[in-house]
Amino acid sequence: MLRISQISALTLSLAFAGLVSPAPTMAADEHEDLSLHPDTNLSLSRVLEVTLERHPGSGVIRAGRKTAQAETDYGRYWLPEAPELAGFHLSDKAFDDIGAYENEVALSLPLWLPGEKRAQAALGQAASDAHESNRNEFRWRVSAALRRQLWDLATARRRWELALEQEQRMSDVLEQVTLFTEAGDLSRADQLATLQELAIWKAETMTLEAQYQDAVREYRSLTGLQRSPADLSEPLSGEQEIREDHPALQLAMKRLQEASAMAEVIRQGSLSRPSVQVFWRGFRGERTGPDVDALGLGLAVPLGKSPRQGPQIARAEEVFARAQAEVIETRRRLDLQLHEASHQLKTTRLQLANSDVMIDAANERHRMDKLAFELGEIPLREWLRRLAQQKQIERAHELLLLQQGAAIASYNQAVGETL
Repeated sequence: MLRISQISALTLSLAFAGLVSPAPTMAADEHEDLSLHPDTNLSLSRVLEVTLERHPGSGVIRAGRKTAQAETDYGRYWLPEAPELAGFHLSDKAFDDIGAYENEVALSLPLWLPGEKRAQAALGQAASDAHESNRNEFRWRVSAALRRQLWDLATARRRWELALEQEQRMSDVLEQVTLFTEAGDLSRADQLATLQELAIWKAETMTLEAQYQDAVREYRSLTGLQRSPADLSEPLSGEQEIREDHPALQLAMKRLQEASAMAEVIRQGSLSRPSVQVFWRGFRGERTGPDVDALGLGLAVPLGKSPRQGPQIARAEEVFARAQAEVIETRRRLDLQLHEASHQLKTTRLQLANSDVMIDAANERHRMDKLAFELGEIPLREWLRRLAQQKQIERAHELLLLQQGAAIASYNQAVGETL
């Protein structure tokens, strides 16, 4: 029978060596400051709104709204440019000095070219539509980053928690082996082997804890929140193909329309434009002559368009061709993403169904193996080997459960659903 002093001395030495792990709840409490607390009242959509508010890209979206509004406002002006006021005064005082003079004031009002104002109005509408699509695509794109981060965080946390639970079970085995060793049923080598196995499991737990803390920091950096949603599950979308209203595809098509409208504005416009001029002129031929005032109208019309417009039109057509290519490439990329997400979801479900059978068998075998070890039917080394196998099966099953949720989120993202 073991003496109490021997058991206490052994436990104390193991505690100083850092190999006896505390219970999972105690370990979690020690790192409470670096962990996130699941909040049942925090929804995924709310996390997205907070993330969007602090995202650097939000400033770009706001600037895009101002640009679209400026294009729309410009198309509503009656005059395409600011009026111009010109004047001059002529006098013969420096030469003949007979009292002759001439004054003139001219107001020039620039006009829209035929079709230019209509083209500018179309550009304003296209820019507004493109901005709205850009805003929707931005939300969809940030949703993708947030989904990945949330599931990475959940996976890292579950792996760490599971490692803590498994480590605690190995600590219980060590206590049991220690008792058997002190009773003479097991050798010191068996006790050291168990101690070594526990040290390996504990080192792995520390690594997983560090990975979880990294995931916490990344989540906080992205969202700025100190809490995480308790429920990450999403209902699987019923869509099976990429629709025309997909945020990424909509943005590509709206940018194509905007590029087309911009090219039309350049074609209809010109570096010089017609203008209406209003003149007032006052003059006198000599001191004894009468003062004569005159009022007149003038019209300036450019003869053709500037050669400089040719390169501008060519660049606009190049932008339009690039936008056309972007629509095709976007559609292809989205189709591939949907195919990959669908394949991943199907594969995960098949793996999980197989894992359900495996985990049930592993749990039943674990109970039998534990009893066999306690009865002395299997040696300690074989018991440790089977514990390691059980650990891997449990971990794989838990990760598949999380992977299924992540696969559903990935599928919803692929078909264009925003959080």
